[in-house]
Amino acid sequence: MERILLWLFLIIGIVLLIKSFKKNPLQEWLLGYLLAAHLAVFLGQLVVNYQLLSYPVKLFPSFESSVLYEYLLLPIISVGYYYQTSSWTSISRLLGMALLSSAALTIFEVILEKNTDLIQYIHWYWYDSLISIFVFLLMIRFLMKQIVTSGRGRND
Repeated sequence: MERILLWLFLIIGIVLLIKSFKKNPLQEWLLGYLLAAHLAVFLGQLVVNYQLLSYPVKLFPSFESSVLYEYLLLPIISVGYYYQTSSWTSISRLLGMALLSSAALTIFEVILEKNTDLIQYIHWYWYDSLISIFVFLLMIRFLMKQIVTSGRGRND
């Protein structure tokens, strides 16, 4: 069942990737995607190396971390969060949306942890995921906002 879920997540990720290409300015989107993927891979590797959690069943067994989540799904969600909130100026709305997004991902992760071998918490708890995803989304949004704003302010 785990392998089927991984392939399903891969297909969903590819569909979301293709849809995202069509919706947003490609150069900005790619920059945000690559930034989020780079940071997600770095942090994901730390979490696995410190044995906070593990991924017993993986789509790519030669990797210790979840390549599918770190290279595809989380970056797409992060950039989607940025574009969803890019015109918002209210801090409470930004934080609320980040919290809702983080909560949804955390609930889904906990369900996977309890019912599959896709993820196993070792020295990790659901609130670690909630906080780390929340901070990750806000950090990517902040960095993207800085990059996009400085890029639009330049005269080439």
